[in-house]
Amino acid sequence: MPLSHDELDRIQRLRALFLDDARGDRALPDYWRDDADLRAYERVLGARIGWKWDAALSECKDRGMPRTDDAIVLDFGCGAGIAAMRYARAFGAREILCQDRSPIARDYAARAVAAAHPKIQARAIADADSDDCAFEVLLVSHVVSELDAASIARLKDLALRARFVVIVESGNKAAARKLAALRDLLVPRMHVVAPCTHMAACPSLRSTADWCHFFAEPPQAAFTEGEWAHAARDLGIDLRALPYAFLCLSCEPIAATTPPHRMLGRPEINKHDARVQLCESGALREVTIDKRTKKDTWRLLKKDPTSVRNLPFA
Repeated sequence: MPLSHDELDRIQRLRALFLDDARGDRALPDYWRDDADLRAYERVLGARIGWKWDAALSECKDRGMPRTDDAIVLDFGCGAGIAAMRYARAFGAREILCQDRSPIARDYAARAVAAAHPKIQARAIADADSDDCAFEVLLVSHVVSELDAASIARLKDLALRARFVVIVESGNKAAARKLAALRDLLVPRMHVVAPCTHMAACPSLRSTADWCHFFAEPPQAAFTEGEWAHAARDLGIDLRALPYAFLCLSCEPIAATTPPHRMLGRPEINKHDARVQLCESGALREVTIDKRTKKDTWRLLKKDPTSVRNLPFA
């Protein structure tokens, strides 16, 4: 069913708030007015965030993160509960706590999680800072970019109480660099599971031109179903572009094979070569793939770049 005029108005209002660069480092105020805002959000913006979570969680799984079927999971700043539902599907949970400053959002999320995963207990909570709030897994979805310095410090303390932390953010430069700065605050006391291949300071912060981000692959339905075509046209969204930044941490090292590097962003595909940026051993490196000598890699980067995380020969 195509989006109604009311849903379009609600989504456009939310997008304007999320994309407001004039806000600077000030915290974003509560923007959920009622359940209808959350339902409209879920249909487009929430669905796209779900695709980003799928990509991030797939990489966490490949890096050796274990299932957490007996764990209590805290979805901090839960919104519509997208992160909790995607995480439960990928890694499991015994109980999910839906926390948000908005009582409308946390109640909505708890109901949504319970409906999606009836075997998992889900409940809304108002305060995650209390010592009574026990959890093993912390999820944070598109929240870091909305926080001021004091709230970032609070989030850091919250993360240090968890066994696992998974954060997914927008892939724009400001959000990704803010997440990288938070990573460097946590790494001395937590171990990186993904996407980093090292524990050194994030090299993307050394130059203002760089940021650690990736691109998720939208499902085929986004290109074949008329509903998505109408949404893309009416909202001015490029469905092919799904940039995201993410971070997965563990309080203990995870026994897994760590790749030597991770490719960042999108490759630059030229007629005779492709250029990619790699993060390795705490440094960024530019690599050129010659089409003549590395034809298979060049073709894969051109056809399906989101499937390439590292280069076998670099």
